[in-house]
Amino acid sequence: MKRRKFVKIIGVTTAGIVMPVRYINAEGLPEFDLNPATMVTENDDFYILQIDKAPEIKVDHWQMAVTGLVTKPVFLNYQQLLKMEPVTTQRTLKCIGDPIGTEQMNNAEWTGVPLRDVLEDSGIKPKAKVVVFRCADGYHTAVPLERAMRKEVLLAYKMNGEDLPVEHGYPVRLLNPGHYGVKNPKWIMNVMLAEKHVGYWEAQGWDPIARVKLATVIRSPENGTEIKAGSVCTVSGAAFDSGNHGGIKSVEVSVDGGTNWEPAEIWAKDSPLTWYLWKYTWQVAEQPGEIEICARSTANNGTIQEVNGFDAENGGATGYHTIDAEIQT
Repeated sequence: MKRRKFVKIIGVTTAGIVMPVRYINAEGLPEFDLNPATMVTENDDFYILQIDKAPEIKVDHWQMAVTGLVTKPVFLNYQQLLKMEPVTTQRTLKCIGDPIGTEQMNNAEWTGVPLRDVLEDSGIKPKAKVVVFRCADGYHTAVPLERAMRKEVLLAYKMNGEDLPVEHGYPVRLLNPGHYGVKNPKWIMNVMLAEKHVGYWEAQGWDPIARVKLATVIRSPENGTEIKAGSVCTVSGAAFDSGNHGGIKSVEVSVDGGTNWEPAEIWAKDSPLTWYLWKYTWQVAEQPGEIEICARSTANNGTIQEVNGFDAENGGATGYHTIDAEIQT
């Protein structure tokens, strides 16, 4: 059977956001959609996790205090924050507690200001070792001071060009690249410099560092899909390491449970701090039967994704994402 030729249709909005990618066959009929189909996830589709109901904050009365081991406490209102030099960038967030093959990983375009621009105005005392964030929903966590002072760490107030939705931390949340969502707190009210701090989830046994692990997710086809023998099928998904290994160098796919591997194409990327979207065009075998499809990534520093892992070892899932499918005549 000859491999069919496909035409790739990509729409780009005036804001520069890539629209869904669809392939059509020679007869002009839709063949499949990639998943994820866009680099940027819409706000309504972005995953949401929190310890309680999302608090609704009156921005006119909101004020973020920078206190603790500082020589000059800072009190910043929303309008003062908006007047600071903004940064707009794409970032991916991923949940630490999700199993292998998580759906709770998405990418958005964010606007905010570097946290260090605010901290430097407070006069940090030498004894300060961590930056503690206390939030309106009762959540609290800490980030090592040297990590918090990176230029990439932002106090974000816009998401995909709009004010942060309430569920995503309005009016201000932290974007702390390299770390799972547990270290990217929402609804920030107080920033405190301290010598040490045990956060909400750390007190319950979760990893206090929460560094993102190299991971590859298969989003299409779904687990349990029936695939026609002899057809052309696209396997697609996302790979992510949040820059901890220098970003994603390559992705491979196996359709025989990891015995043989074929290179996938990385068709969309922004930076090591975002996910990499990939696809693999597969000429399905003629013989029917059950199969296992799995995917793995290699990072730019040479790290290869671990074969075996754990779904939620209190430090982030590891291991290949594998799905079961059935070839049918």
